[in-house]
Amino acid sequence: MQTQLDQAITAAAAAEATALADQTNIATIQTAIATATSPLAPAQAQYVTDATAFNATCDALSAAALSSKITLPPTPDSPATTTTTGS
Repeated sequence: MQTQLDQAITAAAAAEATALADQTNIATIQTAIATATSPLAPAQAQYVTDATAFNATCDALSAAALSSKITLPPTPDSPATTTTTGS
């Protein structure tokens, strides 16, 4: 026969085992999160580098396009003009 003390000891042991399992589960999740997110900062840094290079090539392309505009000869009614498209 279990006394109240025996029942309390059994309940405490079960609660302790549950808490320890929860603690292990939390540690496992924290490890998984750290493992999964460790490549994030280098990937973000690489993205900034690549995006900066892309933007520089876009700037160069834009400058090259603008420098290749054709200057039209003046018409009898107007001074010389440069053709523009867009804006």
